[in-house]
Amino acid sequence: MKDGKASDVTEKTVQFVSIPSLTSGTRTYIGTVTDGGVSGGPYQVGVRVTTVNGAVRRLEDNGTEAGLDLSDDNVSMDYSFWGGVMESDGMPAKLRGKSLENVLNMQTVPDDDDHNVDAVSGATVWSDAIRHATIAALRSAPVSESESTVLVPTLTAQTCVPNASYKYIDVAMSADKDCTIRYTLNGTDPTADSTEAASIGWSGDIGVRLSADPTNHPSGQVIEVRAAAFDTDGNCSDIARQFYIFANSLKNAAYTAQYSGVSAEADGITATIVTESPNYDNYNYITSLKLDSAHSEQYADFLLELFSRIYLAQTTEGVQPIEGHEQESRAVLSAVQAALNQALTASKPTLTVSPEKTTYDNGDKVTVTLECPTDGAEIYYTVDNSNTLTGSTLSDPTRTGTKYENSLSVSIGDIAGGTLYIRAAAKKDDKWSGIVRKDLTFAKGVKGNAFVVDGKNYQSWSDAVAAVNAANGGTIELNDDVQLTEEDKLPDVACTIRSAGETKYKLSGSPLTLNGDLTLENITYSVSRIYANGHDLTISNDVETAWSWTGYNLYAGSTAESIAAGTQHISVQAGNFAVIASGRGSTTHKADVDVAVGGSAEVELAGAYMGATLDGNVTFHVADGVKLNQFLGEQSGGSITGNLTLQINGTPTLKSYNPTYKASVNKDSFGTLDLTSADADFITANRDKFTGFETVKPTA
Repeated sequence: MKDGKASDVTEKTVQFVSIPSLTSGTRTYIGTVTDGGVSGGPYQVGVRVTTVNGAVRRLEDNGTEAGLDLSDDNVSMDYSFWGGVMESDGMPAKLRGKSLENVLNMQTVPDDDDHNVDAVSGATVWSDAIRHATIAALRSAPVSESESTVLVPTLTAQTCVPNASYKYIDVAMSADKDCTIRYTLNGTDPTADSTEAASIGWSGDIGVRLSADPTNHPSGQVIEVRAAAFDTDGNCSDIARQFYIFANSLKNAAYTAQYSGVSAEADGITATIVTESPNYDNYNYITSLKLDSAHSEQYADFLLELFSRIYLAQTTEGVQPIEGHEQESRAVLSAVQAALNQALTASKPTLTVSPEKTTYDNGDKVTVTLECPTDGAEIYYTVDNSNTLTGSTLSDPTRTGTKYENSLSVSIGDIAGGTLYIRAAAKKDDKWSGIVRKDLTFAKGVKGNAFVVDGKNYQSWSDAVAAVNAANGGTIELNDDVQLTEEDKLPDVACTIRSAGETKYKLSGSPLTLNGDLTLENITYSVSRIYANGHDLTISNDVETAWSWTGYNLYAGSTAESIAAGTQHISVQAGNFAVIASGRGSTTHKADVDVAVGGSAEVELAGAYMGATLDGNVTFHVADGVKLNQFLGEQSGGSITGNLTLQINGTPTLKSYNPTYKASVNKDSFGTLDLTSADADFITANRDKFTGFETVKPTA
């Protein structure tokens, strides 16, 4: 008052809080307040507070939500501070051990060094907001209570991953200091004798690693983890339960990617789902399910189990309600399905071809069939021909596709051969599935006189082979480049394959298996692998090898068990090859093998391939002038039962960087290195590069 005039009234409400008696056991409370933030806000602060004997033991975020548009930079700033304040050494540490009375008396504001001693440095406003929310929680009725005085352990949140052999879920567990965590995976409560949580991964966490097992659980599985904490006196906490899911993708439909989540409401329940591709293969899975906070709390007793059933099925269709909560379960299922409908689309179509080959003959016609398991879906496809394709981008069936009505017949239509690229996608309700693709490779066609046997022309490889077989041996002369398929067989008798004239025609195609001795002369070689299968193989000095990303391998054995009638001879006098004296894979080749490399050959040599066995002796002869890039008598897992000899003659050229010339990776010493016929200068410069040989000649 001044001069009889009154100012406006200033009003301040002072609240006096009744301090309840401290309760024994464990109680969990939820509190929410609205605070202003610094530059943004106001926003709701939600916390979950767990007390033991009336004192705060655990503080967790419970869905704090910003009150402003998240695109606002200031709101993002509030969030960053919120995250920092809620770190374990922030406000959770400052509130630990305090009763309601202690929390009321904490000094978090104002932002002054003399008054904010209980706030996190640099985050006074947010510290105060958390304190207010904690007070609100402790003044409310508990949402759960127990007589246990050991705090229940925390587990990794519910997780769903694809049901693939390489997938796993690390379930991290934490409890109070000096407590031991024990768990079960069989649906029973843990006891003091149950498995103890152990270190997992590289994180330093303890818990258990759950691995997918598609062999025994092809339909996926839900693993329930139950865990309890035991103090040093043997007292046990309540049981923590969580469900972890290994699921298969949806079969009769699919989901579009919804990385940020989509929401829908049904019967007052808001459900939010996230669908994404954990394997980055266009197969999207439900990876996150949430309800609004009110219903999450209301249905906490059964919600995680119900969610686990949805994750496993990857849909709500056929999911059974939780016993005792049938009505609420159906309401949740309706809300979840309403959200899923926004991501639901047709599944990828299946694309099958008949016949199915690695490489087709030039004139082959291939039947293509498309199917989609989604009712009402339409399929669209494109076919690109490598001979007419412009650039490297394939046609998009979702933009320029032809509607699929019936199976179609396709062929290359070009004597040069090439590739057909078939792509397809399904559409339903104007939403597209992922794209399925199949590439069909066609061999080059040949001229009418492509093959000559004893002066007679043949256009068919099989006819030329038949002629050689009928003559009990002979020569196939090439008048054209030839690309063989997996159906094309070599003669059953000794045979030479060479170009008819001076032009070196190219021999290419699928891997070849010998049925008799084979000599290659005056050709350009482009066959990925030859399996000599116990027969003699000669690469003459006028053979050239075409450039290749993967290189060319010559195996003395095969992809199955093989045997040689006598000493088997492999001779390579030109070209760039890897020569292996065994078969490929986990096979046994029973033979004594003699390998001679000379002329202009550039080679890598091995006695026994990885996992393969050579049941016999092997001798490698390396002639003067050969470029020897690598030698391994026994590769990893490979085995030679007999003797190994590497004979060096004259002055071969060795690789100048990172050379490997080793008798065995399985034995400390094995075999013989024979340098008797090597030049003295070669021995002086290179002897130490050869390692692991049991015997070296000469010894000095």
